[in-house]
Amino acid sequence: MYLFFDTETTGLPKNYQAPLDDFSNWPRIVQIAWSLYDFHGNHWESHNYIIKPDGFTIPEEVSKIHRITQERAEKEGIDLKKALLHFDKDVRRSTYLVAHNIDFDEKIIGAELLRLKLENNLANANKICTMKRTVDICRLPNGRGGYKWPNLTELYTYIFQSNFPEAHDAFFDVKACADCFFELKRRNQL
Repeated sequence: MYLFFDTETTGLPKNYQAPLDDFSNWPRIVQIAWSLYDFHGNHWESHNYIIKPDGFTIPEEVSKIHRITQERAEKEGIDLKKALLHFDKDVRRSTYLVAHNIDFDEKIIGAELLRLKLENNLANANKICTMKRTVDICRLPNGRGGYKWPNLTELYTYIFQSNFPEAHDAFFDVKACADCFFELKRRNQL
């Protein structure tokens, strides 16, 4: 079973190499979404949660990117612990975790798990990063003679020759990531 996942956050970390218990460094989760697929690419289930802010605010400039405002999160959000316990249950029943820029999402979730004093089952999971695995497929110049990591929109556009309009919504990013992954597997490129 594959578990595809994504988060939307309050921003970016100041230092990507900081330890997960440096809580002031790591942004907070405002949305977490994931989908389970079998090895043939059949969709089993999806989950999508906006998180109710508890001790943090969602900056306006970030809300403009993912369209989750403080007011919306307070109205529609659920408790982070409840969402992460549900996520962890599905992580434990999955063979592979797949995400675009998985290192970022893994660290964001890892810091939240530490804040809540919950077990981190992501650390020992088998992981696939569609961003890192597709550098030589997309071959986007980085300006220094090599190739850059494609963002999810660039990867999706490369594969399907069209954009997906709901980028930066964790739920739609999960679907786009899964679509890219299974199409590349179908083409024997992954």
